[in-house]
Amino acid sequence: MNDAETTTDGNDAFAAEDVDPADAFAALGNSTRVEILQAFREHHLANPAASAVAFSTLRKAVGIRDSGQFRYHLEQLRGTFVEKCDDGYRLTYAGSKVINAIIAGTYTGRTRLGPVAFDSSCSRCGTAAHASYRDGVLEVTCENDHPLFYWSVPPNAAVGTSLEELVELATTLAVQSYELVADGICSECYSPVEPTIRTVDSEDAGGSVRFSARCRACAATWDAPVGFVLLGHPQVESLYHRQGRPIGGQYWWELEVVDRTEIAVLETDPLRVRLSVTIGDTAVRATVDESARVADLDCSAGTDGSGDN
Repeated sequence: MNDAETTTDGNDAFAAEDVDPADAFAALGNSTRVEILQAFREHHLANPAASAVAFSTLRKAVGIRDSGQFRYHLEQLRGTFVEKCDDGYRLTYAGSKVINAIIAGTYTGRTRLGPVAFDSSCSRCGTAAHASYRDGVLEVTCENDHPLFYWSVPPNAAVGTSLEELVELATTLAVQSYELVADGICSECYSPVEPTIRTVDSEDAGGSVRFSARCRACAATWDAPVGFVLLGHPQVESLYHRQGRPIGGQYWWELEVVDRTEIAVLETDPLRVRLSVTIGDTAVRATVDESARVADLDCSAGTDGSGDN
């Protein structure tokens, strides 16, 4: 049988209905099919301008001589992970995400680093901060086990890097995630979420009011000191930047808005609070409503004249 692949339906049409998750993942339960997806990546690395890959090119890359056998496995991927086009085949969005997950080691990577002491300390007890990374989870605590920072980072990001660099990356990812959530979008599955602020009784929670959100679709949760809501405010971002301390370049637990914000409850139903924090020489005061929105914000210039009015 020759390598020419023929179809009776032309290009793949858009699916009218969602694919059952069990069926989709069952299609990946074969090493040959995973190799086919990886062959797409290898081809595009070698041919960046190529938008599609020919049937024969894929077959030879995977190393299967029997064209019929290869076609069978390719067809199992079609519709969900691969689609037919005029010039051959191409990955769908789902196929690309699978390859990215394989490269990132999301499901297969096992990397461990630390613990390593940082040139930083816990604001609650003054003991040194320590970071460790275990199979996708980065955690920073102090010698008294006070939680300082916790975030998920794919194992591939930890290969050939230091824990200091990994914390910087995780901080950037955390800020981006919380900014999406603050805008009402789940950073994990992109479903709608409703961020809020809530009162807590435990001092271990890091303050009397917390920023909180939970996705009803994927059950992802977010919980942070209420001062976090100021991180995405343009005036606060600008203030840190002008002081030579961009938010993404600092340890999360050392940011004043995260760690040193004073809270005053203005109303309880609905909840409304006033936040007060000094960033460098600038006093920042903000009112935050129950939906975790900054209703108003005032920056009072300090001796360096850097504040916003």
